[in-house]
Amino acid sequence: MNKPDLRGISEILKVFKDPFRDKNAYKLGLVQNAWIEILGNQAFQKVRKFSLKGETLYVKCDSNSLRHELSMQKTRLVNAIQVKLGEEVNISEIILN
Repeated sequence: MNKPDLRGISEILKVFKDPFRDKNAYKLGLVQNAWIEILGNQAFQKVRKFSLKGETLYVKCDSNSLRHELSMQKTRLVNAIQVKLGEEVNISEIILN
């Protein structure tokens, strides 16, 4: 009797995830999830729109105070997002509007 082809769940998920890895919507979803984990849901709710073009993340904020606070912490925020996402998404700059 043949043995079944057993794989780890991480291998199976990788097979499903790989076709979407280069799509912008997939990368944007990863960035939004990292944003929530780093800054919290409150900061996420004050953002009107995220967009990703190349290695630049554009963030449109509803709150002027949040925009000011984030502008003071841009470098730390870029580093935190990079650590969280690893090599899946490469962000080198954040532009706040």
